Amino acid sequence: MDITLFISRFLYRIRYQIILGSLVVTALVAYFSKFLSTPYTVTTSIYTGIAYNSTLDSDQPNTVVLNNTFDNLINLTQAKGTLENVSTNLFARSMIYGSTEEDNMDIKASSYRNLMKIVPAEVIALIDTTSLEKTIELLNQYKNEDPKNFLFRLFNGTNPHFSYKSLQKTSVKRIQNSDLVEISYTSDDPGIALNTVKLLHDELVKTYDGIRYRTVNDIVKHYEKELEKVRQDLNTQENELTAYNIENGVINYSEQTKALSNSFSDFNNRYELILRDFESSSKLVQELEKQMETRGKLIRSNTAFINSLNELSSINGKITELETFGIGDDLEANSELENYRGQLRTIEKNIALLTEELEEFKYSKEGVAVDDLVTKWLEELIRSTRAEAELNILDKRRDEFLSEYRIFSPVGTQLNRREREIRITEQTYLEILHALNLAKLRQKNIQLSSSNLNTISPPTFPLTSEGSKRLLFIIASFVGSIIFIVGCNLMIELLDRTLRDAERTRRLTKMPVLGAFTGNIQLKYRGYIKACNRISATYICNRLNSYLKPDRPIYINILSIEDREGKSFVSNYLLEQWEDQGLIAQHISIDEEKNKNFIQATDFSMLHNGTEGAGHANIVLVEYPAVYRNSIPVSLLKKADVNILVANAQRVWKISDEEFIRYLNEMAGDAPLFIYLNNATREAVEDFTGQLPPENSIRTTANRVIYMGLTSSETAVK
Repeated sequence: MDITLFISRFLYRIRYQIILGSLVVTALVAYFSKFLSTPYTVTTSIYTGIAYNSTLDSDQPNTVVLNNTFDNLINLTQAKGTLENVSTNLFARSMIYGSTEEDNMDIKASSYRNLMKIVPAEVIALIDTTSLEKTIELLNQYKNEDPKNFLFRLFNGTNPHFSYKSLQKTSVKRIQNSDLVEISYTSDDPGIALNTVKLLHDELVKTYDGIRYRTVNDIVKHYEKELEKVRQDLNTQENELTAYNIENGVINYSEQTKALSNSFSDFNNRYELILRDFESSSKLVQELEKQMETRGKLIRSNTAFINSLNELSSINGKITELETFGIGDDLEANSELENYRGQLRTIEKNIALLTEELEEFKYSKEGVAVDDLVTKWLEELIRSTRAEAELNILDKRRDEFLSEYRIFSPVGTQLNRREREIRITEQTYLEILHALNLAKLRQKNIQLSSSNLNTISPPTFPLTSEGSKRLLFIIASFVGSIIFIVGCNLMIELLDRTLRDAERTRRLTKMPVLGAFTGNIQLKYRGYIKACNRISATYICNRLNSYLKPDRPIYINILSIEDREGKSFVSNYLLEQWEDQGLIAQHISIDEEKNKNFIQATDFSMLHNGTEGAGHANIVLVEYPAVYRNSIPVSLLKKADVNILVANAQRVWKISDEEFIRYLNEMAGDAPLFIYLNNATREAVEDFTGQLPPENSIRTTANRVIYMGLTSSETAVK
């Protein structure tokens, strides 16, 4: 089968369906598309800073992390919770700024009138035209009171401006591999489109910042709170340590204890030295007094001498006290100490003068000079008195040292404990401060990396629409209707088992097709039916003339599987055509009654009994009843020159028909068996006869198109 020819003939056959069907569908779409709304698109671009590494660290962002971040941003924009907030805010703005008389930059008048038709009175009462924030707050409270109120139905319904179904059509996409995210929304109301994009942008920034900052902000607040608490504890402990030092007179405990230890060591050395002096001088005084008993007694009994010794002891004690408690170079500049030393020297001189007055005894009883003894005794007595006074003062000082040791011993333990607590608290403070710095660094890093959503191209009010898609719809409907019609007919063409034309008949019956008749059904060419049938008869008669025998008539069996296939109709035209050709043709019609008599006929001569002119005929047409309920003489089928099976071209070819064909082929043996189509279309007949009348330029052109004669010409050959 020529596929090109098949396509051209197929399209030509359904030409009226294609033309009328596509025109009807296109006209309907053109009419109803007049009511389509005009779309307005608002777009904004946001710089995210996610891909560009503007963080405090030098690590490059991971590709997976980048893609996840952008996916989160896009999904967050199209989340149902985000769109619900946008719907509420958009509804509030439309109710406050809408007008029934004129369009504005928030909502068209027609959209506002349609909105007011569905808004209940209880919701209208919540609208505060003086405050958008208060209106939104009241609407949110209204939503929380009843989960299935008007706003719930508005958002979850099919409203073209405020429903989730319409808002989720918002387009959010990343521009190639850049840091830009584009948000666009299309609506039939330019104000609604503008406010939707604005509110979506604001809601996105607020929600995204909240999600990105929530964790790190909570961490920063936690560490700040803990740091303040530890700072207060540290201040309290330090204040308590200061008060404890003041209470116990501690300026620098380690230096103070070191100085106390050194002073006590010097004190012990001095105490030991003075004690030796006192012991030695006391012993010596006693020995000297034994040697000068009388003189010593006189001296001791002298009141002035005793007073001088007391003064000597007193002044020497003061000098010792000042020297013991004095510090370093201060002793050299101490005027009181020098005064006491001067007094000491004066008293010593007075004592010496008193001893000189006693000149009565020049020698002792042992013969030793008294002056030398007295002088020596006096020196040792002064030395002993001085040492005794110093020992008295040093004993007091020892008590003071012991008292200071009793004070500083527990103070050291307390100071160590308090300082240890302060160190622990201070270390905790430093650790928390370090963690706080890391948290703030993380917070700043998020700010630099992805939290700042900066608007590059802000949304603007659309002054013009994108243009109606009506023409596109009309063209699409026209093309779609053609494709649909062609597709349906092509499927019918592939699945249909109607005989219809020669090509399909050969494919279904596996039999050769002898020709085709148009029949009487085409009213358009009813004036040319007979002429067309004669042309068809001429074609088949010429085909059958090749079987003519000069010495005997040829026998042609006219068969049909079912009744009313048109055997007699075809036979009459064949007889008429052969008569016009000067041949003698005879028609024998065997009905069901006669067929019973000839069921066992073995030769065609049995059919001529009583028939006039049987011996002079060139062609004998034998018409049999329908095969599906009658038996056909087998001998007559085998001895026939040609067997013709007439079939209605408009009938369906069944499996039972295939069985009858198999049966006829077996009975006919070597005799040729052809199928002949009756009641076929003009196109099916023209496959055999060529163009049928009437002949005109339109039909000629149509035939040229059917047979793909694109470059053919009607010029005659001379």
